[in-house]
Amino acid sequence: MGVPDMDFAYDDAQIESILGFARRLENNSINSANEKNGTFAGKKRNPYRASTVDDHHDLTFSKTHQGKGRFGDVLEEKYFGKKNDNKSQPDFPNAKLELKASPLQKTKKKGFTVKERLVLNHFTYKDIDRECFDTSHFKAKNENILIVFYFYQAEVKPEEMQIELVDLWQCLKEDGAIIKQDWEKIVQKVHEGKAEDISEGDTLYLGACTKGATKATSMQEQPHSTIKAPGRALCFKQSYINHVFQVLRDRKKNRSEAHFLTEDETFEKRIQSLFSPYLEKTVSELKRELAIGDTAKNLNALIARKILGFSRKNTQFYEFEAANIQIKTIRIESNGTVRENMSFPAMVYTDIVNQEWEDSALYQELTSKFIFVFFKKTPDGSDYTLAGYRFWNMPEKDLEVVHEKVWERTKECIAKDDFGNLPKISDHQIAHVRPHARNKEDVMLTPSGRYEYKRCFWLNSEYIRTLIPSD
Repeated sequence: MGVPDMDFAYDDAQIESILGFARRLENNSINSANEKNGTFAGKKRNPYRASTVDDHHDLTFSKTHQGKGRFGDVLEEKYFGKKNDNKSQPDFPNAKLELKASPLQKTKKKGFTVKERLVLNHFTYKDIDRECFDTSHFKAKNENILIVFYFYQAEVKPEEMQIELVDLWQCLKEDGAIIKQDWEKIVQKVHEGKAEDISEGDTLYLGACTKGATKATSMQEQPHSTIKAPGRALCFKQSYINHVFQVLRDRKKNRSEAHFLTEDETFEKRIQSLFSPYLEKTVSELKRELAIGDTAKNLNALIARKILGFSRKNTQFYEFEAANIQIKTIRIESNGTVRENMSFPAMVYTDIVNQEWEDSALYQELTSKFIFVFFKKTPDGSDYTLAGYRFWNMPEKDLEVVHEKVWERTKECIAKDDFGNLPKISDHQIAHVRPHARNKEDVMLTPSGRYEYKRCFWLNSEYIRTLIPSD
């Protein structure tokens, strides 16, 4: 569909018209796109609106744009000619279209990736407790989302930041089954009077992140308990919105072999059907059945991936990629103990000292969904059997321990260049910090300008032991 003449800007009742106008932003900044358009949105009347020319002509941009949402505010006002508001309806109500901006960052390993989760809308526990998904505020506001992906640079004004990609994401058409299941898991905890236990790790794509200057100042009442819980907003998790970016950037990507869930199928049921034929079989038997060579490294991990249908290292089910689901194998000794701690990727010393907890790499890791696959040593000690699996995400109370006792202390020690007092396994916390370097040359720059061995966070083996399902 063609874009209306610029004197008319766009038809705010038609998604195609809004999208066509928005795509002029690609490979431009807000200012340069406006210059190419030959006008500043907000100075021209849109005849499709039930408003007078003065409604737009009087629009001023005097708002001080600060904080994480400043680009989105400037985008809405200076390009689309809309006043910022906190209304519960979509930004383009006549087209039932929501406008969102998502910042990108450049990493050495993965190139351009999404920088943070995408916050959708705040909710109160009282209101969401009364809703059902099909008539929910979330569905009405976010079924059609116009996403503007831009390169975030702290020193650059919002109107000068470069825009990489603009496109429509219809989340319920693309991923409706899992998003509905996620929403219902969040609401179920509210129904049960357990809003204080809600965690982003409970769900796959749609999360409920804490909002407010601090948890203490955002506490609110919940309908089925006297315990107050932190205020929250629905959001697309960082892993999911990064997946959305990759899909929209490359719509020709072959997804024909991906297995998408139906409304009647849960992710958990599908995984159960994959594991069931292999339970209680030994590693030796599994190697033969799954055609794994004798020299294969990380044998247990490879077995788990083969069972889950991964044909090679980088091939994943759609849901694994979109939700950043992590597969971890755990070896259980015949007496029920677990010897090994569980490592996470090496921390970047110069990053952690400038991060807040909910923006940190460790928080992103621990609020992922995990599949733990258990291999238990046979009574004679000659082999291991596939003993079972479980879905897991770290409970909110344990996340608080890691945050306050481990992560904050680590951040403080690194800032002080005090690497001798990092959290140890002997501190008996859930997690600890220790080196995870390949050799003495495997080092990383510190904020003080020195180089230190690479280190990472580890989950303690004693904590991991508590995660094993009881027989």
